[in-house]
Amino acid sequence: MKCFTHQVDSVGICKSCNKAVCSECAVDTGRGLACSDFCVEELNDINVIMDKSKQIYGIGNDSKLPPTGILMYMFFAAAFIGFGVYQTILKGRPDYFLFVMGTGFLVVGGLAWYRNRKLNINC
Repeated sequence: MKCFTHQVDSVGICKSCNKAVCSECAVDTGRGLACSDFCVEELNDINVIMDKSKQIYGIGNDSKLPPTGILMYMFFAAAFIGFGVYQTILKGRPDYFLFVMGTGFLVVGGLAWYRNRKLNINC
Protein backbone atom coordinates (compact mmCIF):
# COMPACT_ATOMS: atom_id res chain seq x y z
CA MET A 1 0.00 0.00 0.00
CA LYS A 2 1.11 3.56 -0.68
CA CYS A 3 0.93 6.58 1.63
CA PHE A 4 -2.12 8.72 0.83
CA THR A 5 0.05 11.88 0.80
CA HIS A 6 3.50 10.94 -0.48
CA GLN A 7 2.75 7.87 -2.62
CA VAL A 8 5.62 5.90 -1.04
CA ASP A 9 5.32 2.57 0.75
CA SER A 10 3.25 2.90 3.89
CA VAL A 11 4.26 1.68 7.35
CA GLY A 12 0.74 1.49 8.77
CA ILE A 13 -2.83 2.71 8.70
CA CYS A 14 -4.30 5.64 10.61
CA LYS A 15 -6.53 4.19 13.32
CA SER A 16 -8.95 7.10 13.02
CA CYS A 17 -9.50 7.59 9.27
CA ASN A 18 -8.02 4.33 7.93
CA LYS A 19 -5.67 6.02 5.46
CA ALA A 20 -2.28 4.49 4.72
CA VAL A 21 0.60 6.50 6.18
CA CYS A 22 4.36 6.51 5.57
CA SER A 23 6.99 6.92 8.27
CA GLU A 24 7.06 10.68 7.64
CA CYS A 25 3.28 11.11 8.07
CA ALA A 26 2.74 8.63 10.89
CA VAL A 27 2.20 9.95 14.40
CA ASP A 28 2.59 7.18 16.99
CA THR A 29 0.26 7.85 19.93
CA GLY A 30 1.28 4.75 21.85
CA ARG A 31 -2.08 3.13 21.16
CA GLY A 32 -2.22 3.45 17.40
CA LEU A 33 -1.03 5.43 14.42
CA ALA A 34 -2.55 8.73 13.33
CA CYS A 35 -1.99 10.83 10.20
CA SER A 36 -2.73 14.34 11.50
CA ASP A 37 -3.36 16.36 14.65
CA PHE A 38 -7.10 16.01 14.09
CA CYS A 39 -6.78 12.22 13.88
CA VAL A 40 -4.63 12.20 17.04
CA GLU A 41 -7.53 13.86 18.91
CA GLU A 42 -10.01 11.45 17.35
CA LEU A 43 -7.80 8.48 18.24
CA ASN A 44 -7.56 9.65 21.84
CA ASP A 45 -11.39 9.88 21.94
CA ILE A 46 -11.67 6.38 20.43
CA ASN A 47 -9.31 5.02 23.09
CA VAL A 48 -11.33 6.66 25.88
CA ILE A 49 -14.52 5.10 24.48
CA MET A 50 -12.85 1.68 24.28
CA ASP A 51 -11.56 1.93 27.87
CA LYS A 52 -14.99 2.94 29.20
CA SER A 53 -16.69 0.17 27.21
CA LYS A 54 -14.34 -2.38 28.73
CA GLN A 55 -15.18 -1.09 32.21
CA ILE A 56 -18.93 -1.13 31.54
CA TYR A 57 -18.93 -4.66 30.14
CA GLY A 58 -16.32 -5.94 32.57
CA ILE A 59 -14.23 -7.38 29.75
CA GLY A 60 -11.08 -8.98 31.09
CA ASN A 61 -12.23 -8.80 34.71
CA ASP A 62 -12.25 -11.94 36.81
CA SER A 63 -15.03 -10.82 39.13
CA LYS A 64 -16.31 -13.50 41.47
CA LEU A 65 -19.69 -11.77 41.85
CA PRO A 66 -22.37 -12.54 39.28
CA PRO A 67 -23.54 -9.67 37.06
CA THR A 68 -26.44 -7.49 38.25
CA GLY A 69 -28.85 -8.79 35.61
CA ILE A 70 -28.30 -12.37 36.73
CA LEU A 71 -28.79 -11.35 40.36
CA MET A 72 -32.17 -9.87 39.38
CA TYR A 73 -33.23 -13.12 37.66
CA MET A 74 -32.24 -15.07 40.77
CA PHE A 75 -34.06 -12.61 43.05
CA PHE A 76 -37.29 -13.00 41.07
CA ALA A 77 -36.84 -16.78 40.97
CA ALA A 78 -36.46 -16.87 44.76
CA ALA A 79 -39.42 -14.51 45.24
CA PHE A 80 -41.79 -16.53 43.02
CA ILE A 81 -40.72 -19.87 44.46
CA GLY A 82 -40.88 -18.47 48.01
CA PHE A 83 -44.39 -17.13 47.47
CA GLY A 84 -45.30 -20.46 45.89
CA VAL A 85 -44.13 -22.32 49.00
CA TYR A 86 -45.95 -19.82 51.22
CA GLN A 87 -49.19 -20.24 49.25
CA THR A 88 -48.82 -24.02 49.36
CA ILE A 89 -48.45 -23.96 53.14
CA LEU A 90 -51.25 -21.40 53.55
CA LYS A 91 -53.83 -23.01 51.23
CA GLY A 92 -52.70 -26.60 51.46
CA ARG A 93 -52.35 -26.93 47.70
CA PRO A 94 -49.55 -25.83 45.38
CA ASP A 95 -49.83 -22.69 43.27
CA TYR A 96 -48.32 -23.96 40.02
CA PHE A 97 -48.17 -20.54 38.39
CA LEU A 98 -45.72 -19.25 41.01
CA PHE A 99 -43.56 -22.36 40.77
CA VAL A 100 -43.48 -22.24 36.96
CA MET A 101 -42.55 -18.54 36.98
CA GLY A 102 -39.83 -19.15 39.57
CA THR A 103 -38.43 -22.05 37.59
CA GLY A 104 -38.53 -19.95 34.42
CA PHE A 105 -36.52 -17.18 36.07
CA LEU A 106 -34.01 -19.77 37.32
CA VAL A 107 -33.56 -21.21 33.83
CA VAL A 108 -33.21 -17.79 32.16
CA GLY A 109 -30.78 -16.66 34.88
CA GLY A 110 -28.71 -19.81 34.40
CA LEU A 111 -28.62 -19.36 30.63
CA ALA A 112 -27.63 -15.68 31.02
CA TRP A 113 -24.84 -16.63 33.45
CA TYR A 114 -23.56 -19.31 31.04
CA ARG A 115 -23.66 -16.88 28.09
CA ASN A 116 -21.81 -14.16 30.02
CA ARG A 117 -19.10 -16.61 31.06
CA LYS A 118 -18.75 -17.93 27.51
CA LEU A 119 -18.42 -14.37 26.11
CA ASN A 120 -16.13 -13.31 29.00
CA ILE A 121 -18.27 -10.32 29.95
CA ASN A 122 -19.52 -9.29 33.35
CA CYS A 123 -22.59 -7.14 32.90
